[in-house]
Amino acid sequence: MEIKFNDLFKQWEIIEKDVNPRLEELFKRSDFINGKAISEFEKNFAKYCGTKFAVGVSNGTDALKISLAALELESPCGIIIPANTFIATALAITYLSDLNYEIVLIDCDEYYQIDGDLLESYLKNNRKKWKSCVIIPVHLFGHPTDMKRVLELAKTFECLVLEDSSQAHGAIVLNKKVGYFGDISAFSLYPGKNLGAAGDAGVITTNSEELYDRVKSLRNYGSSKKYYYDFKGWNNRMDTIQAIIVDEKLKHLDRWNDMRIEIANKYNNLLKNEKNIITPKMAPYINKQIYHIYAVRVKNRDKFQ
Repeated sequence: MEIKFNDLFKQWEIIEKDVNPRLEELFKRSDFINGKAISEFEKNFAKYCGTKFAVGVSNGTDALKISLAALELESPCGIIIPANTFIATALAITYLSDLNYEIVLIDCDEYYQIDGDLLESYLKNNRKKWKSCVIIPVHLFGHPTDMKRVLELAKTFECLVLEDSSQAHGAIVLNKKVGYFGDISAFSLYPGKNLGAAGDAGVITTNSEELYDRVKSLRNYGSSKKYYYDFKGWNNRMDTIQAIIVDEKLKHLDRWNDMRIEIANKYNNLLKNEKNIITPKMAPYINKQIYHIYAVRVKNRDKFQ
């Protein structure tokens, strides 16, 4: 019996009847770029996250890149990320060629999130060497970072916060969904994510109208008005067809996340007496972990696989 790591066709079977009429409308309207469905998804996703604004973009890496650019950082700048994140978190920083930056890797805690004690220690000893600083907590595997601690440190050491929420759509901490806390937040909508498109897509959330306007411009060549360019931006717009897909999936996201939690609880129960397998822990400070990945730790990893 073959068990698929992620059966995306099952999701399509659920949304197909609702998506197809919207696709027919899309082809009739032919608004494939900056189409009506994009603003509809942005409004719905912002409401879902509890933020004032959301902006659809081309993918999660571009969401991180545009978010950093929108912050208009001063050089030299320190950008702090967890050491165990996906490469896109670090790679997005390197696209800001005009910024004199230093990438700092901080190890993780027992929940695989950036370690607050190590972060505080590093900032105490190094913050003064930079004019600006950004902390990028990554809600890895669907488990939220301790945002209370991160926000306190950001305030104390005058840092901005960019949440990398790419693996945690719908996860909750401090009774708010991730993507709410940072000055700005980036989400990937890669097909395998808890909220995934039918191709590449991403979305940015913020409560700042200034950042919202800047992000909308940066994703569209730096233009807020046709043939007028305020910034050196990129062609990083979301395709309308992807907005339709994720907008329909968004309606089912909480239920799908709850199903993941049920399955994770079954795994926890079945593996609780296995001494050689360390199952995921859930921090007492979070309200909901949505198990983008059920990651176990074992010795002799390759042999175990």
